[in-house]
Amino acid sequence: MAAAKPPLVIRGARLIDGTGRGPLDDATILIEGNRIAGVTTDPAPLPEGARIVDARGKTVLPGLIDNHVHYRSYCGELFLAHGVTSVRDLGNPLEWILAQRDAVALGKVPGPRIFCTGGGFYGKATAEHHTVATDPEQARGVARELIALGVDYLKIHLGVSLEITRAVAEEAHEAGLKVTGHLDSSIVPYAEAGIDGVEHATGCAEETIRSEIGRKGLSEIKLWLAKFLGPWTLAERAHFPRLVDFLAKKGTFIEPTTVLWGAALGKRDRWEREDYDALKNPGLSYISEHERLLWLDHYYTAYGPRIKDAPEGDVVMGNRYSIYGILPEEELREGFRRLGEFLSLLVEAGGNVVTGTDAPAVMPGISLHRDMELLVEAGLSPMQAIVAATRAGAAYLGQADRLGTVEKGKLADLVIIDGDPLADITRTRRIQTVIKDGEIVDTSYHASFSNPFPRSHTREFYGYPRPALHGISPKMVPAEDRDVELVLHGREFYPASVVCAGGRSVATRFISQTELAATIPAHLVKAGTIFVSVKNPKPHETPDRGGTSNDLPLIVRFPQDPSRTVPPP
Repeated sequence: MAAAKPPLVIRGARLIDGTGRGPLDDATILIEGNRIAGVTTDPAPLPEGARIVDARGKTVLPGLIDNHVHYRSYCGELFLAHGVTSVRDLGNPLEWILAQRDAVALGKVPGPRIFCTGGGFYGKATAEHHTVATDPEQARGVARELIALGVDYLKIHLGVSLEITRAVAEEAHEAGLKVTGHLDSSIVPYAEAGIDGVEHATGCAEETIRSEIGRKGLSEIKLWLAKFLGPWTLAERAHFPRLVDFLAKKGTFIEPTTVLWGAALGKRDRWEREDYDALKNPGLSYISEHERLLWLDHYYTAYGPRIKDAPEGDVVMGNRYSIYGILPEEELREGFRRLGEFLSLLVEAGGNVVTGTDAPAVMPGISLHRDMELLVEAGLSPMQAIVAATRAGAAYLGQADRLGTVEKGKLADLVIIDGDPLADITRTRRIQTVIKDGEIVDTSYHASFSNPFPRSHTREFYGYPRPALHGISPKMVPAEDRDVELVLHGREFYPASVVCAGGRSVATRFISQTELAATIPAHLVKAGTIFVSVKNPKPHETPDRGGTSNDLPLIVRFPQDPSRTVPPP
């Protein structure tokens, strides 16, 4: 048996312990094994042979927690390098994420602690690992199977009935586990049915939208990604106090994923530059092109679609959309203001707000700090944002007795940073040392990093799906010296989708996820057959599959002889 390592002592730090109490100056933190053995300001003698970390002039925080990720096999070093020592995985094939979780726990693969649920319960499955229960009894059976397999919590997604939600929650609570929900209607009945928290703050804005005009506006938000943010542009402040009081008394956790508002708040260019600079590190050479495109050419709601200028002589997206293709930026900024007011009221009432990023839709690790920064921009104090990433985050994991604060008996997950985050929350980025499970972590990147459990890419959540083109109208046009207007029907269309005619991009206008309008310029309208398709930008949902639809023919007929007499029908 290997000899126990000597105690680890952090000396001279300014400690922000995650409880919400004020900082403790000149603190000494004693770590024995993987536990915090004590915290003191007394100059007591140190244990013989102790390893010393001099943290004078530095700040110590609990290890940070990202409460909304979709873990991938390449994420481990990125999280640890930014002080994220625990993550909650919101959806993966169960066998894979359990193997990944246990490999990290055993020290076989570097990474944060992983808390997982598998695929979750859905009203309609969109991936092989999603469960669709037809009645409460079937849901109970599946919940028991998941609990027996060792999941850390249970998840309810869109379209699950209240009856099934109640059955799942009862099974989870009996086993001492929590239930999270991603909702598209009011949070109140689901909280009463037993969910313990929600992702992306879903269901909160919806509960406050009571007016006829607000309900009408809500019904008009069709694009799935827009539903993350759009409801807050319609949220009605008059109904905030009642909902805040309800949620605070219930202890319901709200994970607002504030990084999704980055583009509306003017963050996109700076964040992209930061990601670009980070990915130049040769130690991250194992990050594939597909993953790099997620962060450097963002399509996701955190940044909005990137509209590029076309090559000379080509025509693209003549219609310049606002972010997300549906909402003006000012409306989104107003939505963020309303979200901020709601979150601030909730925290002041004693409610629970936690950090979450949806990584790797955004770059893992650094985005947790961006989320904290936006919580402060939304109206929370720096201390409240830190609590959201530590104590409150641990409570949402059901780990409040083990993680989230720097207190005697807790697991020794800590971060040492340079500077005072209470004066400037961005100082949390200045990571000096990361300690996980009582050991100092190597936070550098290694080109040799490998994971014995690569994740199958049979279906990827983060990426545009292949569009399907079902029909075009008109199907035949005369070869005249004029532009041709087309309407395309199909599915999986997005604001960044582009129509191609004869292999050339043409001006495209997004109407809905099933309809696009396009203009073929006159110089391309020559007699013959023009093949029309729709192209979604990279990255695609499956890296090895292109993002272009099937082709449909547009017949350009020769102009008829005007002297030809056409008999009446």
